[in-house]
Amino acid sequence: MNTIPLNTLTNGELMTGLHAICARSRQGDVQLIAHLIEVEARRLHLVVARSSLYDFCVQRLGMSGGASQRRIIAARLARRFPSLLAYLEDGTVNLSHVLALRDHLTEENVEELVKAVSKRTMREVALILAARTPRPDVPEALEDLPSPPAEGASAWSSPASSVRSARLQPLSERRCLLQVTVSAELRRKLEQARDLMCHRSPKGDLETVLDAALDVLLEKLEKERHGKVAKPQPAPARPTKAGTISRAVRREVCERDGFRCTFVDAQDRRCPARAFLEIDHVESRALGGQDEASNLRLLCRAHNRLHAEEVFGKEHVAERIHDRRARSSPETSEAVFEAALRQLVVCGFGGARVQRALETIGRRPARTVEALVSEAIDVLCPDMPPTSWPAGGEDSLPEWQ
Repeated sequence: MNTIPLNTLTNGELMTGLHAICARSRQGDVQLIAHLIEVEARRLHLVVARSSLYDFCVQRLGMSGGASQRRIIAARLARRFPSLLAYLEDGTVNLSHVLALRDHLTEENVEELVKAVSKRTMREVALILAARTPRPDVPEALEDLPSPPAEGASAWSSPASSVRSARLQPLSERRCLLQVTVSAELRRKLEQARDLMCHRSPKGDLETVLDAALDVLLEKLEKERHGKVAKPQPAPARPTKAGTISRAVRREVCERDGFRCTFVDAQDRRCPARAFLEIDHVESRALGGQDEASNLRLLCRAHNRLHAEEVFGKEHVAERIHDRRARSSPETSEAVFEAALRQLVVCGFGGARVQRALETIGRRPARTVEALVSEAIDVLCPDMPPTSWPAGGEDSLPEWQ
């Protein structure tokens, strides 16, 4: 197949081509589903010596088991509701949407239900369906799981192998099923918290325990990440210390940006991320940008790195991240400690004295040899003026600056 090398395309050409490929893929899926409808109607899978349509797809067409199952279900639904094929082809819904709707579609609601789930995430679809067909609460349980199979034994033979590690499934508009596998230590904590809360929750239900625990955790995390406090103070006109962002400024930025990544693309679509948010300088600090709210914004980690790569270059950012991670490893921390010890001995300080000074400073990670040496000199020679290294060495800089 003769194709143009992708690295020669412009960004616009690459994205246009990708959208065209996705459209062709949808068309191919619809044609495949339509063919499966006709093959099953004519019972051609039996003619070619296959007892089921699934077996025919896997053995004769070379499809995977999962792909076969999804398309067979879609084919049988499309046979009952032919309009689904058009919705699949134009991207109104995808195969996952169709599979989620299979127990909810009727002749009367197919158009309305497809419109309701169009362009929605599967989590949103689950909430929509739970609101329409609510289910009762699942009985609470805190029980031991079977022991995992011995090494070398088949995992398929163990009941524990079928237990999902975590599950959050909507039951109705306001109720969800939470299923999670926890350690023995976490179980002990849950039971202890339940016992301590028995005066507030005589029934001892775990929902009350988890709700109270999450209130405390959220308060702590919002204070750390968003600068939230019980009695907020206004942000100072100027940062109190160069290279620092006060809690008041952090709180102002987070509230202004709605606790969400502020990246907006060329079509004015905003990134929906609310996890891994970071405070980013519009004008980078390394280029003179100030730590004021007007120069700060919330970006998710991925878009923060993208901005850094646009300003400093991909290679520089990759090198800085690599160096930072290397310095953060325990092995590197030990190597930095030993290198600083050798440099100070070469400078004329006694080995035992240097050892004591370095132990006084501590072996915290993410520290350069130069920074550690300068801090040790301050300990060894307290009467000398402070050394010129910034506090924490390169640790005071953003990861990619």
